[in-house]
Amino acid sequence: MKRLAPILAAACLLTVAARAQELDPVLQRHAEARGGMAAIEAIQSVDVQLTINEGWEVDAHYRATRDGDMRIDVFADGERVFTEALDQKKAWSLKKGEEKGAPITEEEGRILWRGVLGNVYGLHELAGQGVRVSVSGPEELDGESYWVVDLVHEDGFEDRYYLDAETYLVARQRSDHALHPAVDPEVRRFESRYSDYREVDGVLCAFLIEKFDLDSGGRVQLTTVRSRESNTTEDRSIFLMPTEPSAPLEVPGEY
Repeated sequence: MKRLAPILAAACLLTVAARAQELDPVLQRHAEARGGMAAIEAIQSVDVQLTINEGWEVDAHYRATRDGDMRIDVFADGERVFTEALDQKKAWSLKKGEEKGAPITEEEGRILWRGVLGNVYGLHELAGQGVRVSVSGPEELDGESYWVVDLVHEDGFEDRYYLDAETYLVARQRSDHALHPAVDPEVRRFESRYSDYREVDGVLCAFLIEKFDLDSGGRVQLTTVRSRESNTTEDRSIFLMPTEPSAPLEVPGEY
């Protein structure tokens, strides 16, 4: 078995190398800029503590896995005020003060799954997840040069990513969506801007995300990542929809 391990590792590297030869050069450069395809694909789960400011401020704890589990708990003044989750892509929510979860719509579930794709997977992997991916550019935007990556998800939702032409990291992302679809379904044109890239387990990740309304030009949301960990999610029961009363969650601590 000890002799077999290096053989399997070498086979894995050869598989990654073979796929790299077939990959669009821009997506390949993007993956290399973040830390390499092997490092990105080694991420099986993420655990993120963050703060969201929209004129008022909340903390959130986001967890997601490659195989279809996801949960975000939102806290205000130390109290959980909202939870949304996926249990193997089955979507549910838990409102403030409630102890039992309730299923939510398939559309809301698709929104949560797109978030998993963006937070766990690399852009180079999305074609394998049923997303149509096309690359164009370079394109000038506000005096800067970007490679453009267009995504069309299986449900028809469209995303456009702008990769910095020099660093190949995601600098901007545009899409039309509701800011908080569970509360207000109004679809607006948004642009998210990514910065403060830091290395986490060999992969560069943005720790600051600013969202702007493209029509008004105003910033509507500022998300600051306080901590991010990979492959630490072991308790999968957290993704199960609660059907019985449980102990209250505490607000995430400072990091």
